Amino acid sequence: MTDVEFSNGKMIVIPKGLDKLWGFRGRLEFPIDHITQMTIESKQQLKEDGKWDRIKIRALGLGMPNKKVGTFMGNRTTSYLNISGPDDILFVELHSEKYDFLFLTVADPNAIKERFLQIK
Repeated sequence: MTDVEFSNGKMIVIPKGLDKLWGFRGRLEFPIDHITQMTIESKQQLKEDGKWDRIKIRALGLGMPNKKVGTFMGNRTTSYLNISGPDDILFVELHSEKYDFLFLTVADPNAIKERFLQIK
C-alpha cells in the first residue's frame, strides 16, 4: 500500500511499512507538471491496454504474484511499482523523470485522481 500526497507543486509517493524496504525507496517526489496521465485501472485492464507489458523484468525489489514493489523494466521503459492484492491500480505516466510509469495500490485512488485534476 502507498500513501500519495500533493504539496508545493509535487506529487509525493510514500510506501508504507515493509514496502519501503522491499522497494528500496522511502519516498518519491515528482513535479506535477511531469505527470502526463493518471488513470485508475484493474490488472486485467492494464493487461488489455498493453501497460502490463512495461513490467517484465524486476530490477530492484519484490516480485511475487500478488505483491510487486520496486523498480521494473520492460519495453525500454522503467516503472516503479507498489501493488498488492486485487484492488484497482493508480497508473501514472511521467515524463522527464527516472521512472516512466508508476503502478500504485492506494486506499482511495478516485480521491487522488480527483485531487490531481483539481491542481493540474
